[in-house]
Amino acid sequence: MVTQTLPSDWLEAGFTAYDPGQPRPRALVLAGGGATGIAWESGYLFGLREGGVDVRTADTVIGTSAGSVVGAHLRLGRDDGESLREITQAPALRGMGRWGLLDATRFAVAQVAPEARTGRALLGRAALHAKTMTEAEWLAIVAGPLHDQPWPEQRLLITAVDALTGVSVVFDNGAGVPLERAVAASCTVPGFFPPVQIKGRRYIDGGMRSIANIDLAAGHERVLTLAPFPVAVRPKNRPGRQLAALGPQVRRYLAHPDKPSRRAMGLNPFDMRRTLATFETALVQGRAAAPRLAELWND
Repeated sequence: MVTQTLPSDWLEAGFTAYDPGQPRPRALVLAGGGATGIAWESGYLFGLREGGVDVRTADTVIGTSAGSVVGAHLRLGRDDGESLREITQAPALRGMGRWGLLDATRFAVAQVAPEARTGRALLGRAALHAKTMTEAEWLAIVAGPLHDQPWPEQRLLITAVDALTGVSVVFDNGAGVPLERAVAASCTVPGFFPPVQIKGRRYIDGGMRSIANIDLAAGHERVLTLAPFPVAVRPKNRPGRQLAALGPQVRRYLAHPDKPSRRAMGLNPFDMRRTLATFETALVQGRAAAPRLAELWND
């Protein structure tokens, strides 16, 4: 049996470490990827379920950015049809901030900063002054269906980054934080969307630390990761590297879009016009992967 503690560079924000005496067989990791990433992850999971692999049995679901949306809906047991309509028929994102040359330069500097937390703080502080939609508008768009929804009892971890300090945090049902705010914070791409206030602090996208934050799955025997964009500037943060770092004793699988899904997603992860086509290609991909993943998940 393996056990889990919070990785050293995370701040415990209501995170509850595993009971060493309690086995944790399965973890589902849902990475960031924008609106099309939400559609791809949802379609892939629907396809798996149709193929006999029901990831709702996961002992832990870890959501970063887009993955926090999918993970929250999954854990709450939302009606499939309702969730599908929200994913594929959402209105175009309006009022987004825009990146200019200075923003791109700042991002590049942040990614190569010797101290990763310093780089994240550079992006976070800039986000505090960016011209975007209001926080209320952002909450309504990205987490409106979660308004007043309680945290699920089943283990759900949502990642974010403190905009001022660059410290990474993990929210769960012990944090005393509204679910909708945790999700909105995790999705706040700096410069495009407004940082979200939680208990007097402002938070941005958990993907600023890592697109998937797979290290939070340490302590599980099997780990399934869905990564719409399985890349990272820092090699150690790439999903494949993070999965391998869990150790040879962990059975693992990394799913990412195949060629039809990549074509459907296009280059703009915030293009709502592509969500339905993305969902449909991911559904096919998930169905095809189900027999192989049944060996990992079901036995």
